[in-house]
Amino acid sequence: MEANSLSEFVRCIAKIRIDWPITEHKELWFRGERYEYKTEGTFLHPALYRRPKNLITLKPIHDLLKKEADLYDDFKRCAVQLSDKITEGENWNWDAYFLMRHHSAPTRLLDWTDGALIALHFAIQRREIDDDNDAIVYVLEPDLLKDRLETLPDAAANIAAAKRYAKAHPNSDDFDEADSYLPPDTKEDGIQLPLPVPPMVLDFPHITRRVAAQRSRFVVLGSDPDWLSSRFDNGVDFPIKSIVIDGKNKKEIRQHLRDSGIVESVIYPDLDGLGREMLQLFWEWRDQPISTSCV
Repeated sequence: MEANSLSEFVRCIAKIRIDWPITEHKELWFRGERYEYKTEGTFLHPALYRRPKNLITLKPIHDLLKKEADLYDDFKRCAVQLSDKITEGENWNWDAYFLMRHHSAPTRLLDWTDGALIALHFAIQRREIDDDNDAIVYVLEPDLLKDRLETLPDAAANIAAAKRYAKAHPNSDDFDEADSYLPPDTKEDGIQLPLPVPPMVLDFPHITRRVAAQRSRFVVLGSDPDWLSSRFDNGVDFPIKSIVIDGKNKKEIRQHLRDSGIVESVIYPDLDGLGREMLQLFWEWRDQPISTSCV
């Protein structure tokens, strides 16, 4: 599907809901990306698994997972002292992992939102050098993806492995299958409970104002970086569709989003977000031609 305006984008979403079909009460998730991710083969990849332009291939998965675990350990060690809103509570391990992602650290978390216009904003947001490249908003039916994952041949094996690990580690409070997707605390944990191959659809509470403002949803990738993208590209019946945004109309759509209240200071409800909004307004003003009319 293609959209040349904000109204066309909304109509595309309505058509996707009808085509699947999905009842009105069911939630859709959305993810906005630059079109370059598609051409570079890194679309629907989380930051940890996104290949840099200067590399032909990713580093070995084992090395990436080891680096992620080291960064995760450092983040947990330092984050509590940097914010009085963060405490080491019952869900601290997952909260820390979500916060890592929302504060730009690389993880296997793939960000989604249940707000279509928020995803559109992320897809076409202004950078310092504006361009007319296309953008893409991906649309996910999370319940269909959950059903697909539950029917995989190794789904039962992953659950059984998590149960064995929990039984062997009685001090692991309320350990369940989802926890097998967290970076391991030790090398031994990683050996005893290998990271599952397919992704998992997560449903966790909004832990910060920023996460809530962005209406964030998450899919965490397993050990296969291409699990989502390869199935999307195969053209088979898969619960992800895409809407291509015409790059020549990005400026106009950004204005319509701004008129609709979708701006940086709403999506990032803090001083950083307000500053980002001021910066984008400056870029828009800066690029306007200088008036040569006489007064």
